[in-house]
Amino acid sequence: MEMLLVRPERPVSGPDQASAVLTRHIPGVDLLRGTAILTVIFFHGFFYSAPLFPWHNRFAESLFNLTAFGWTGVNLFFTLSGFLITGNLIDSVAKPNFYSRFYIRRALRILPAYFLVLIILAVTRTASLSYIAVCALFLANWPRLLLHGSFAIYPVLWSLAVEEQFYAVWPWLYRQLHKKGLLILCLAMILFCPVLRGVVIGLSKADIFSKTFMIGDNLAVGAAIAILCRSRRISLRALLNIGAASVCIPGLILLVLSNMGRTIKGDAIGASLGYSMLEFLTGGLLILMLYAYRKKPIQKGLGFLLFFGEISYGLYLIHMLCEIFYDRIFGDGYLTHASALLFRFCIANGVAILLATLSKRYFENPIMRWKERIPQAR
Repeated sequence: MEMLLVRPERPVSGPDQASAVLTRHIPGVDLLRGTAILTVIFFHGFFYSAPLFPWHNRFAESLFNLTAFGWTGVNLFFTLSGFLITGNLIDSVAKPNFYSRFYIRRALRILPAYFLVLIILAVTRTASLSYIAVCALFLANWPRLLLHGSFAIYPVLWSLAVEEQFYAVWPWLYRQLHKKGLLILCLAMILFCPVLRGVVIGLSKADIFSKTFMIGDNLAVGAAIAILCRSRRISLRALLNIGAASVCIPGLILLVLSNMGRTIKGDAIGASLGYSMLEFLTGGLLILMLYAYRKKPIQKGLGFLLFFGEISYGLYLIHMLCEIFYDRIFGDGYLTHASALLFRFCIANGVAILLATLSKRYFENPIMRWKERIPQAR
């Protein structure tokens, strides 16, 4: 933390600045986006779908248990969002139509595929109409704020609600606070949210990990990195040191907590300290990837991650829907048969990848090009 507050005697210049990691196209972000969506897919396809699967092969069981950590891919998505959105706001602050430009571009990127999925959920009766109405208001992470009794949900939409709520206020906050003030706000969130999580989980077993004000520090970590990367007071070497420390120290703390039997979402210490360490770890990975790929191209063997990063949004929206439709047709034999579980994963997600690819090329990208035709979005 002290490294974030150290100010050199004079600004760093040239290629030694932290901004050297901000290339026109940032391949490290694409790699992390692809990694995030794959971890989420493996989580939902295996551990989330069949947590009590009766394994008889210890090696297979070990691989299966690794997918239990796949939910952390959402945390990586949050860090990336905080980084990209904040960077976009900083870089476009001098452009005319600051607010309309941001919101129109976000709407063109997010809303078409989002509302298409809501329509599919309604037509196929996969989720309750009342829940879908709540999702249309971007309150999927607060369904019981408006709904009572039982209702069917679509699990992935809560995280999109968190992001939309972040988009709603972050441009205004940046315009009011500017870079320095926003960095102070990020640091305050990083300190306050863990305390809030620890207190609330100690008093109640309510779901706190889908509430924006409880996990806003995850987005703040990415936002702080975006600000540091654009600071003339931070050298490239200092940024690298921050990234390395943000991986090594949180990783060690998480290992200690694990050996103590503390789970990230299980108690006050895990929810506060453990969850924050996970967020720092994702932030550290982001910095290291920015540094590693600031000049060199992506290795050919990692090209598949670029592909998954490109279709990650549509794939995130649709992959669980494909699993739900698969179960309607073929039943739940995957709960007790390993071959059926693997077959389900391959078929459902294979279809999801195909649909996400088609959506990106023929639906999402054409709509995104509208931004060039809308004067307020240029």
